[in-house]
Amino acid sequence: MIQEESFSRRSAVAHVAERLKPSAVPWSRPSVVPVVIVLLISLALPWIADLTPFGKFVLHLMILFFLWGIVVEGWNLIMGVSGIFSFAQVALFAVGAWTSGVITQQLGWSPFVAMWFGPVAATVVAVILGLPTLRLRGAYVVLLTLGFQELFRNFTTQGPNFVAGGGYGLRYVPKFPFEGWVGGDKAQFLYYYLALVFFVIATFAIWRIFYSPIGMAFRALRDSEVYAISRGVSPFRYKLFLFGFVAFFTGWAGAFYVHWYGAISPAIMLFGTTINLLAMIVIGGWGSFWGPIAGCAVLTVLPEVMRAVEQYRILLLGIVLALVAIFAPEGLFPLLLRWVRRLLGRKG
Repeated sequence: MIQEESFSRRSAVAHVAERLKPSAVPWSRPSVVPVVIVLLISLALPWIADLTPFGKFVLHLMILFFLWGIVVEGWNLIMGVSGIFSFAQVALFAVGAWTSGVITQQLGWSPFVAMWFGPVAATVVAVILGLPTLRLRGAYVVLLTLGFQELFRNFTTQGPNFVAGGGYGLRYVPKFPFEGWVGGDKAQFLYYYLALVFFVIATFAIWRIFYSPIGMAFRALRDSEVYAISRGVSPFRYKLFLFGFVAFFTGWAGAFYVHWYGAISPAIMLFGTTINLLAMIVIGGWGSFWGPIAGCAVLTVLPEVMRAVEQYRILLLGIVLALVAIFAPEGLFPLLLRWVRRLLGRKG
């Protein structure tokens, strides 16, 4: 009896020790070498692109990739990981943009100060929206969040004069003062590096959630809410936290966008933008971490590459999307990852 009790204690201690090992805690640290390589390439990219005749265009695409990448990463966390069919992400992006843009226009504040009010406003709006929405399920969540997006679009079109500009939206928004610091030619470098910092911070924060006990709780709520509740997970509290968490970074991207472009139109909240972002998630890999980032890269670059065949661009893009949906329904990134593993397995 004593031996059995001693054996049970040793087994319990060994089990706890195993759980505390770094290899058993995948969210404790990222793979350092690939991260460092990607960061070094990202830091060198503006200088390499500047040597080419289309360097400014490359930086423009990269900044768009960083901003929309933040949005799709967060949206994937909501829909792909947690199973919440919210379609309000573009509206929250616009909330962040309009808040920061109006503050700089009406109060004369610096964009570096005003841009922090964008994510705060987006978070507050997301929490208010989530209070009734997250008590619903399925199609009702879709309808309510899409309805909010349409209401906000109408507000920015027909609302008070200091907010609404008709179909033009906000114009002549003060930009970041990079042109005055380094001149017009190199200002795009600073926009790029600031967007890169935003993207790295948001990606790391989302990665920590994705590979953490909280992320496991979100997957449990998606797959079996009854089981998650039995394990002590509060569906409403966890989902409301996720709504606010994702909205902060989405609003942050929107605030950067308006001070980069110097304007934003209500047309950004048309349904086509939502579908384009959703396609990034689906093509890259629904519910995976790297998939939406890969999908964002593909759908940011592919339409521009196809401008050489402008009259067939939409048709070719539709064919590409259809082929991916048929032959890689789980997304491109999981498919490529599986091919690489098979290749390495054969070589090994």
